[in-house]
Amino acid sequence: MYHQLNRVTGRLIASHLQNPLFPVAPIALQRVDPPAIQYNTNHMSTVTEAAACATGSRRLIPGTNVPYPPVNESIRKQQDLFQRDNDLPVHLKGGPFDGILYRFTMLLCIIGLGGIAHTIYGHAVPKKQ
Repeated sequence: MYHQLNRVTGRLIASHLQNPLFPVAPIALQRVDPPAIQYNTNHMSTVTEAAACATGSRRLIPGTNVPYPPVNESIRKQQDLFQRDNDLPVHLKGGPFDGILYRFTMLLCIIGLGGIAHTIYGHAVPKKQ
């Protein structure tokens, strides 16, 4: 009689099979030396110097000889806007409309918390009849 794991409970159960489900032949262990550590050096890189020089100042996608695609000018302006050091939190750097959206979101959160408090109070204190 062989045992197997029950798929529902995860416990061992006795099965009425005459043969094991997954027969495993005994194999002698072989001694294997661990692989030598290889550090990332220039001779291991897939990027050739000729390809790096051909791209100029453009960076290459790691592990390839393909340069990153050029960034759109509107995206570049947005990056400059959000990376500027002007002591504003990132959710307000988009301008006055971001401030309006932030305040509206905070108002909705306060209204939601008030609704939760009202519901809990309504369930905790029964109505007088």
